[in-house]
Amino acid sequence: MATLPRYADVTARNRLLATLTVAEWSQVERSFEPILMMPGEVLYEAGMPVDHLYFPTTSIISIECMMADGRTDALALVGSDGFAGVDVFLGSGSVHCRAVVLSEGWGYRIKRALLNQICAREGSMRNVLLRYTQSYITKLAQTTVCNRHHSIDQQVCRWLLMFLERYSSNELPLTQKHIAGLMGVRRESVTMAAGKLQRAGCIRYHRGQIAVIDRMGLEARACECHANAKLEAIV
Repeated sequence: MATLPRYADVTARNRLLATLTVAEWSQVERSFEPILMMPGEVLYEAGMPVDHLYFPTTSIISIECMMADGRTDALALVGSDGFAGVDVFLGSGSVHCRAVVLSEGWGYRIKRALLNQICAREGSMRNVLLRYTQSYITKLAQTTVCNRHHSIDQQVCRWLLMFLERYSSNELPLTQKHIAGLMGVRRESVTMAAGKLQRAGCIRYHRGQIAVIDRMGLEARACECHANAKLEAIV
């Protein structure tokens, strides 16, 4: 059975929570429940009432929009740089997209009522979450533009870099099928793009995992959307 980490171990790796002062965190830490998130776990579905918001520490969450025919398009990745449940934070009773755990790891969850109480008090929590929300909305718009105007090859580079920035290793637990699902495109298109990257020495694909060998090479082949999104990061 997995052992829960100490609070300090977890908070140090969620960069939003880490911006709180020691005094602020000591006042709110009991409201945050550390949880282990498993790949494929659905944290919430579109249209359903949501009672918790999620702050990943070592896990990565995919925010996805599901089509009527069952296909999904990922709109954003949330790691230790943010939180899942922006709609709820802004006051919505339900969410418009679903949140799925993409990579196993730890995180926090907090009841929306408790977070509302914390944000209503003096302190920096509300401002930190509002700044992230602004950044998150800008990144969603960037993804929409990228999907429409940039090549599959460029988009594959961008999604690999997005995952890499939120993961603790260059060995990514991603398959070509995973990437195709995130992008909402045919697996064959991703296979062709990944083959080009492997021949260029940027990645190595082996046994269902993608190892990033040349990060600068990926950045050079990605569209400007990746660099623009990085400028929006607040932590």
